[in-house]
Parts: sequence; structure tokens; C-alpha cells
Amino acid sequence: MKFYQHIRTKLVFGFLLVALIPVLIIGIYAMQTSIEILHEQELSLQSETIKTFKHNIETFLAFTKKDLIFLSKSYPLQNYLKLQNSSSLKMAREALEKEFLAFAESRNIYYQIRYLDETGQEIVRIDTNNKSNIINNLQNKNDRYYFTETISLPKGKIFISPLDLNREHGQIETPHKPVIRYATPVLYQNGNKAGIVIVNVDANQFLNHLEGVLLIDQKGFYLSNFEDISKCWGGPKDLNTNHNFLTQDYPDLAKQITTNIEGNVKTKDLMLTYHRILVSGIGYWVLIAKQPITKVSPAIKSFKNTFTIIITLTILLSLIIAILISKIITKPIEILTHVTKRISAGNRQIRVKEQGRDEIGILEKGFNAMLDSINIYEEDLDKAKQEAQAANLAKSRFLANMSHELRTPLNAIIGYGEMLQEEIADLGEVEISEDIEKIHLAGKHLLANINDILDISKIEAGKMELYAETFYLSNMVDDIVSTIQPLLNKSEDKLEIYYSDDLGEMYTDLTKIRQVLLKLLSNAAKFSNQQSTIFLEVIREIDDWIVFKVKDCGIGMNVEQKENLFNIFTQADNSTTRKYDGAGLGLAITNHFVKMMGGIISVESELDKGSTFTIRLPAKITLVQRETEENSSAEDMAVLGDGGTILVIDDELEVRKVLHNYLTKQGYQVEMAESGEEGLKLAKKVLPDVIILDVMMPKMDGWEVLSYLKSDKELVSIPVIILSMMEDKTVAYSLGASDYLIKPITREQLFTVLQKYHFSLNESAPLIMVIDDDKVNRDMMERIIRKADFRICKIEDGWLALEYIQKKQKPAVILLDLQMPEMDGFEFIDRLQQYISESIPIIVFTAKDITLEDRIRLKNVALILQKGSYSNE
Repeated sequence: MKFYQHIRTKLVFGFLLVALIPVLIIGIYAMQTSIEILHEQELSLQSETIKTFKHNIETFLAFTKKDLIFLSKSYPLQNYLKLQNSSSLKMAREALEKEFLAFAESRNIYYQIRYLDETGQEIVRIDTNNKSNIINNLQNKNDRYYFTETISLPKGKIFISPLDLNREHGQIETPHKPVIRYATPVLYQNGNKAGIVIVNVDANQFLNHLEGVLLIDQKGFYLSNFEDISKCWGGPKDLNTNHNFLTQDYPDLAKQITTNIEGNVKTKDLMLTYHRILVSGIGYWVLIAKQPITKVSPAIKSFKNTFTIIITLTILLSLIIAILISKIITKPIEILTHVTKRISAGNRQIRVKEQGRDEIGILEKGFNAMLDSINIYEEDLDKAKQEAQAANLAKSRFLANMSHELRTPLNAIIGYGEMLQEEIADLGEVEISEDIEKIHLAGKHLLANINDILDISKIEAGKMELYAETFYLSNMVDDIVSTIQPLLNKSEDKLEIYYSDDLGEMYTDLTKIRQVLLKLLSNAAKFSNQQSTIFLEVIREIDDWIVFKVKDCGIGMNVEQKENLFNIFTQADNSTTRKYDGAGLGLAITNHFVKMMGGIISVESELDKGSTFTIRLPAKITLVQRETEENSSAEDMAVLGDGGTILVIDDELEVRKVLHNYLTKQGYQVEMAESGEEGLKLAKKVLPDVIILDVMMPKMDGWEVLSYLKSDKELVSIPVIILSMMEDKTVAYSLGASDYLIKPITREQLFTVLQKYHFSLNESAPLIMVIDDDKVNRDMMERIIRKADFRICKIEDGWLALEYIQKKQKPAVILLDLQMPEMDGFEFIDRLQQYISESIPIIVFTAKDITLEDRIRLKNVALILQKGSYSNE
């Protein structure tokens, strides 16, 4: 029996190498800590020095304030103010001079002590540098800033000037006298201003004692510099040399020093400490002490040398141990690593030669066994993957076929159903009309289920996209209410709506948010008893989120039902499915749409008491803008006239027949083509006003036709409306399509799109342009204008109107609403005058109360009408 050797016996030697790690860590930490301690000691000394100087300066300035207050309340000054109209005034003035002189000699820190009357005239002036100390050549200082600012202060307040060089007769004195002025107003006995008392403090009293430190003002100009005195007083009000600590000498430290009150800075070359001195009335000064880093370099260098010797010896010893251990332990591991690399390169047949009698030997055996298992598992996985891919391909083909094969005949069923309803209604056959309506409604119900299944398929495949646009929330809510109202009327339910007038705009996918709200409202009606009340509330929160709440008084749900509510193919329970119908896809799709738009949906429900669904959505969703989608501008506006020509290109006969019926009944001339090639020929022959184009056609599909249309100079300006079974808006808009409809389409959808490209073609009649963001108002104005045999161009946005006037045609008259998003009526009038030279009459009609200011801005318009206050005539 062979002796079994444990690998841990060999690893004992490896622990010696591990010992190096703590030695290195501790050594490096000790070195770094020692260096930091040396630096901190130096910075601490700097800080103590600065604190001492700071205390001395603050004490000096505080005593100056007390001196000024004393002088302003002194008896000689108060007596002088009291004797203004007395013969003793001269004696009082002399007494005041003596008082000021005695005080200046006793304190010996002031250049000047002065009293200026209310006109700025110097009455008493003591100059300690003048031999007589009493100056008779007095000046008027009413134009100096320190007089004007002090005289305006209330009693007891003190003005403190910036520290600067003294000026006499407008010139800086030489030799330079740095001064800081303290001044306070004095009053006559009647309370009127009697002038000011001002002292010029000799700043050298403390500046000359700042040895080894710098003093700068708030803007960085040197007030004291022991290294280079020529850099002092570089500010614009002094010598204007622009020598500056912050902007010139140390610009990298400017932000830190101007932001913090005190602190330390250490760079590779410098150690610096700074403290801010707050000076009432003028901001602050900064005291700075700095030393080169080389001051502590000798001690650091000695420590580094010792540490380097110790670490070098330790590394050499550890290297010898590591070499011995590697020969014993690492060789089998290297062999195993080499085999692993060959396996990773694709050689799954190689195996490790089993030689070891320790744990590595066991690892070699286990490694070979694992390779055998992996090969078996991979064969199974490949087989399962092929089956899954085949199933997924079959599913995709099925959905594609279902989309085309089911939605195409449904389009014909729904279209012919509408046609039969109209014709039967004209014949008065009420009973048959009701049967046809049932067929029509059944077709729509089937279409909704198919759309839900296709939406779920897109969601699972990650192909569902958002198409964001800006819209008014109130308009969207009104549109949803008008859409859901027939269902509510059928169930005799009542809808109560709550929202404020200032909901504003929202930028998101309008189609999906309408689909979400319509699903919740229809569910509320479905699961409520007849004649119940449904509530819809819309709130705009402060943080720019929109909250929608739909509440019903229906059957409600228990906890388990709520947990499964948003799962696919799930309803409350089987009895619910049997009673209320539905595939259980709607809320799963709703939940996904809400998440796509960056929101959340939640539900509160109690069995037999109803449910409340709450949706929170951001007011503005962030996604990549589709310029081609949003810029279907005035190039496509107002081109389709009454009796205009529309070319329909679709290979499905039923679709062509339905569209032909829709369009001819509306008064349009319709040309039909069953292929892309025929459509292009007809387009060049008849030059239609609008082209309706199917995507899925044999030979030449809709995308290829669209590319040809937009590359032809004759056809490029014709608006193209795409019909498709799938949502491929991005492709359509990028190729130049003007609008996009998903089959099957209803009459309302088609005419809503066509309405964008509509005005009368009576070229001899004047063209009237209506600019209003409200569709109801635009349609009402259209009826009035058409009755008067005028041409009309309806545009909902000021920018599009300007583009139309520039590129298409100038109208005879413009009817303009003032209150519109993006560009209001005032801005439109201003920009219109910039874009065109000739004048176009403008009639303003608005619900806004017109102010005098508004009328001045509208002085060039022809007429101003209040909405609702005018007649057709």
C-alpha cells in the first residue's frame, strides 16, 4: 500500500510566503504614517502661528471700534454740536481739536482723527505725522465713498473701509500708508445728521508684526508679503500691479481657500495653512503660512532608507522560500492549467494524466470525470436548443401568418359591416341593422383579442416600442371619455371625472396611455353592476408625475386574485372568465405598457366592494427622438381638397373595396392599384393628392414603393399614409411616410388622418387660414367658412403655419387664436412680420381677456373678436 501524502504538508512552506504580506503592509503603513505625522506636526505649528496672529489682529480691530465709539460720544464733540449757533463755537472747536490730539498721542495707532460736518467738510483733523498735529488746510470729502456710506447709516452703526493705501488730494501718499478707516455718524440734538467721526488706523501697527506669514484680501491681493514686499497692494484701488496670490501665484488653491474658512493644503512641493479673519463690513482677510515640503525631507529620507533595507532582506528570503515551494507544488498545477487551456480551445477529448497521490491526484481524477459529464450534458443541451429554436421559429411563423390571415379578412368584415349598416339604415330595416351591428361588434371584439395576443408576442420578443409625442392631458382625457361613453351608456353606468384645469402637457406614448386607460375603464364597466358609478381622477404632482386613478364599485378581488392579476392569461377565477369573457391578457399588457413608459401600476381592492387602480407616470418620458416622425410638417399639410384624388395601393381586393367605399362616399376621387409597380405608374399619371400604401405586397413591397416615391421629384411632395399589420413606425417615418395606420382600420381612423391634408380646391375663392390648437374650434370655423364659399386651410400650430406660408401659399386672411402651446398668437404675429414683407390681414379670435397692453401688441391686426361673442356674419 502506497503512503498517502497530504497536500497541506507541502503548503506549510507556502505559509512563509504568506508571512511577507503582513510584513509589507505593516512596513508600508508605518512609513506612510510616520511621514504623515511629520507633515501634521509642521502643519500644526503653522496653524498655531496663524491663530496667534489672527487673535492679535482681531483684538486690535475690536479696540479700534471701542475708540471710535468713545470719540463719537466724547463731551468736547457733543458740546461742539450743541453750540452750533453760539459765539463760543470757535472755543468748542479748539477744545475738540485738543481732545482728538490728546487721544491720538495716547493711542499712537492712528494716522488721522477727523470730524466732518454733514456737508463733508473737515471741521477738525488731527494728523499724527504732522509736526503741529493740527491741520488747518482742511478739505471737503463729500465725494469720498467713506463719507457717503457713513452719513447714510443710522445712529450707532459703524462703517469700516477696505484696507488700502491712504490718499491725499486724490493721490496715494508716499511713502505708502496702509490704512483702514472706521467711521460713525453723529447727530445734532434735534436728531438731524451732524456729520461723521472717522479715524484712519495705521495698519502697519499689525502688518509689520506678521513675520513669516502672508495676508491677502478677499480677492487675493497681497496686504502683507514677507517674501516679496513689491507684490503688496496690487489691487485696482491701490497700485494696480495685479500681483495676486489666488490668480497668479497659487491658482490651484483658489477654490479651496475662497470656499473654506480655514484648512491645510499639502502638495508635492508645499505645506500651507490658512485661516480667515472676518472683518465686519468689508468681508474677510486670509492669513497664510507656508513651508516647502523639503523642510521635513531629511527625516523622511532617513526613515525610508532604513525601511528599504529591511524590506529588501525580507523579500530576498521570501523569494528563496517561494522557489523551493514552487518546484514541489506548482508543477502538477501547471500541467492541469495547460490541459484546461486546450479544453477551452475546443479539444474536449484530452485528459489529465493521473499521477499524484495527494489532493492534486484526487483533483485530476475528478477533473477527468467532470469532462466526461460535460460532454454528455452538452449533447443534451444542443439537442434541446435545436428543438427550442424550431419551436420558436414555428411560433414566429404562426403569429406572422395569424396576423396576416386573420386581420386581413377581419378588415373586410368590419369594413363591409359598416357599409351594410349605413345602407340598411337608409332602407329603414331596423331589425336587420341590429343583426349587422352584432356582426360588426363581434368582429371588433375578435380583432381586440388578436391585437392582445400579438402585443403579448411583441412584449415577449422585446420588440414593443414607444412613440412619444407631446399632448394636452385635458384633451386626451376628454377624448377617452368620448370613446368609452357608448360602452357606459350600454351598461347604464355613470362616469365621474376629476381633474384640475392646469393639468398641462405630457410627453409620452399617447396611443399606449389611451389603451391603458380605456382598458381600465372598460374593465370597471364590465365588472360593475348596471347603473353604478365609475370614477376617473387625474392629478399632476409637484415633482412632475401624473397620477391616474380608476375606481369602480364592482365585484372586487381577494388577496390571492390581486397577486395574480397582472399575469398572462389570468383572470380573477374561472367563474369570472365564464361570466365576463376575456382572455386575461389586457392587464398583463397594461402593466407592461406602464413600465415601458417609466411608471408603476398598483391596485387596491376588497371583495364585493370594488377596486381602485392607480397609475403613476412621468410627465416627460426620456427616449431617442424620431425627427422624421415628429416633423411631418407643413410639407404634408393642407393638400387634399373636396373631390381630391386619392391613390390606394393594396394587393388585397377586399381592402381596396372597403377603402373605395369609405372614400367615394366622402366625395373623393379614388384610383386603385393592386401592386407596387401599377401604383407607381398610376402615381406618375394622375399625380394624386394623397397615397394610401400597403406594406405587405408580393414582388415590390410597400417600403420599396415608398422609397421610389420619395426619390422622384414629381412625387416626393405627395403625402403617403402607410397601412400595415405590424407596428413599424420607425421604418416608415425614416423613409418619408406622413402617417401610419395599423390594419384593420375604421372609417373614423382614416378620416381623422385625412383631415390633416384637407382644404377646398376652389382656386378662385380666397384662402382663409385658421390657426387654433383646439380641433373643435377648427372644425366649427371650417363649417362657417365653407358655407361662405371660401377656401380654408386648418393648422394647429404656429410653426407649421409659418412654414406653410413660406413654402406653399400666402392666405388672404388669417384667423388666429392667441392661446396656443409652443408658439402663441403674439409670437406668431411678430415672426410673420419677419418672414414676409407684404401684410396679411389677421383677425384674432380668443377666449382671453384682452388687456390694454395686449391691444397695444395687437395694434396691427385687422379685428379682435372674443370667442362666443361673434356671429357668422
